[in-house]
Amino acid sequence: MYSSFPTADGSWSMRLSTKNHLFVYGTLKRDGSRHWIIEDFPFLGRAKAKGFALYDLGPYPAMVPGVGVVYGEVYEVSDEAIKALDWVEGVPVLYRRELIEVVFDDWFSLKAWAYIYNGDVKGYPRIESGEWKVRER
Repeated sequence: MYSSFPTADGSWSMRLSTKNHLFVYGTLKRDGSRHWIIEDFPFLGRAKAKGFALYDLGPYPAMVPGVGVVYGEVYEVSDEAIKALDWVEGVPVLYRRELIEVVFDDWFSLKAWAYIYNGDVKGYPRIESGEWKVRER
């Protein structure tokens, strides 16, 4: 996939966009309020991330290292999308982006970027199922 962008001298440049695997588990999922940001990128399937716990912060979830499994979706996104998502997710203050292993339902695994919560989850309810569902408001 090629992307074009303006250069400092006002001309346009084209370059090959690198593809990244992205694991999403909250508002970026297909039923989430921010899914529109990645909806045009290829959906690779549902997957799980072992060694993480999920907490309900109200309008969005927080994935943190811990005992458990978090369920989500994997997309193939461009470098430009990753940069935009870093801003949306509040990297490096609210979340940090880490390369983690995710496993698909057919046991195929790959490395994918995921946004890990940087804050304290003390006092927030843990989502024992590992699956964040959008609540009706």
